[in-house]
Amino acid sequence: MARLDITFGRPELRAVKKAALRRDLPALGAVLTAGLAGPDDHIERVRVAADTLTEWTGKSVPEGLDDWVRDDPDNPTALVVRGAVEINRAWEVRGRLQARYTKPQQLLDFISILGNAEAYCRAAAQSDPGDAAPWLFLLSMARGQQVGTDEVVRRRDELEARAPQSFVGHRHAIAALGPQWGGSMQAVDKQVRTWTAEAPAGSLLPALVFVAGIQRWWSHGHRRAFARDPERRAQAYRASGLLPMQPCQTPDEFLAHNHAAAWYALSREPKRANDHFKLLRGHVTEYPWRDLLARSIRQGPVPLFRGKRVNALLRLPF
Repeated sequence: MARLDITFGRPELRAVKKAALRRDLPALGAVLTAGLAGPDDHIERVRVAADTLTEWTGKSVPEGLDDWVRDDPDNPTALVVRGAVEINRAWEVRGRLQARYTKPQQLLDFISILGNAEAYCRAAAQSDPGDAAPWLFLLSMARGQQVGTDEVVRRRDELEARAPQSFVGHRHAIAALGPQWGGSMQAVDKQVRTWTAEAPAGSLLPALVFVAGIQRWWSHGHRRAFARDPERRAQAYRASGLLPMQPCQTPDEFLAHNHAAAWYALSREPKRANDHFKLLRGHVTEYPWRDLLARSIRQGPVPLFRGKRVNALLRLPF
């Protein structure tokens, strides 16, 4: 079985989703902060809250959310949720097509809404300076804002000071540094080398090698040859050797091993792909599979994941 479940079956995230579905904002505020296991836990709870609140509202602001902020303007939880919701709204307004296929007004509205999101997140960071979540969402909007390499690195450094091993945060940073959003692969490669070299034993940050590899594969003219390049394969093997290889439990672990499995699907190494697939227990993350869909856009991340996993189990070439 393969499934895309934003809670990964975790009780604390399921409680957040339940409160968000009910639009019970007092209860939501409580479950977002009760019994936190650390900064990454808070990041994931806010992510689930924002994604659930906007699942059916699309371009509109979920009912009651502005009242929550207005009634408690210094509440960092309300502010960061409001900022995260604005990011989701911005992408709904913009759409997922490339800029040249997007209407100018959509792009203008997109940038305007992201500006609102930044204001909410910076207010949240000011209200609770120790919280990592506002910096995570400032990084997640950086690619849409195209803020430039220096600002991306500044936002990453602020996140790192509060959540040093956040894989999802570093993944957002790598995305914002890439050529698709006004950066370069040189900037990506430099930061991947720096951030992975600084990572302690047991960190998930070595999986940034797979994030960068998939990003470069996407823009490469000869994709199959690139994925099979001996140097790229050697980098991937080193990264796999540094990753913790136990069954995934946390959202960051699921995200990191989805990237690893996807990379080995690209390089057509089913045994190595299976080493990572078996740790996922069927949990699919939207990315990187959405990036790999290419012309098969109708297939969707879950069927693509399922097909590549079957290939890996049967030891077939992809």
